Amino acid sequence: MRYSEEEVKAILTERVERHLRSVTESSGLPPGGESLRRIRENWLEKRMMFEEQTRLLGMVIPERLDSEDPRGIILLTYSGSLVAIGTLGDRGRWFEYASIKLRNDVPNLVKAQGVLLGGPVHADAPARFTHCPIEQSSDVLLLATCPEGLSHAEQEKRLREATIFLTNGFVKLNRTLTLPEDTIGHFTMKSMVQYLAAKDDISQSLAHQVLDDYLTMVEAGLLLGERVPLGAIGRLHLGIRPAQKARIGRNPATGAEMTIPAKPMTPVPRISFSSRLKERAASMPVEVDADED
Repeated sequence: MRYSEEEVKAILTERVERHLRSVTESSGLPPGGESLRRIRENWLEKRMMFEEQTRLLGMVIPERLDSEDPRGIILLTYSGSLVAIGTLGDRGRWFEYASIKLRNDVPNLVKAQGVLLGGPVHADAPARFTHCPIEQSSDVLLLATCPEGLSHAEQEKRLREATIFLTNGFVKLNRTLTLPEDTIGHFTMKSMVQYLAAKDDISQSLAHQVLDDYLTMVEAGLLLGERVPLGAIGRLHLGIRPAQKARIGRNPATGAEMTIPAKPMTPVPRISFSSRLKERAASMPVEVDADED
């Protein structure tokens, strides 16, 4: 998904441009038009990512949502923050606010339970909340919700997936602004532990221990010959690489003939990706360099 030139002109209103200029001034980037251009592209990428990811999860982008509407929602604010609000139950809604700063690998998360909407939610105005540590958001840019009639459990699943993907996607986009291209790498063990600890209200040491234990169990199951489920990702299992006879080949560096020794039958780890993951991967945009054929 990419915006056309006409769409970009319509999106980048004077209000948006004022906001982007203020973000550029406080970003820590060198002053000037080049930094403003990069901030503008970053902002557009976040908006596109929000629209694309919510669409892939079967969500809709309404003009407004009334406070009595029981559906959960996810909000993108002008400042680039994400607000996720769960479905309405007897005890209100769960609430998660993620402030994603340019120079921070881990979002600042604020979480609460029993929250209610303080009024209708619509674009170009702050969303208001009651029984919540945050009384209102900054002005809403876009809001997404699930179609009517979808079960509570399915709505919660889609909201959670959208929130995790977008929060980490926004962090990655920010790193392209603040770090050299060859040092960008958000999905490290350290950053994942920090994110899980913040999201699930546990210590980093506990998050690291649980993640380590999970990976150890996956490895043990694999080595014991089990087909180990990886949730929505797929399954891990051992395959068998057939025995190979000795043969004559060529050294790829020199072109000289060389003997390639025989190899016995060998177990090798394999992964079977789920049809869901394959479908989602196929729907992601493909970046093609201009000089590629």
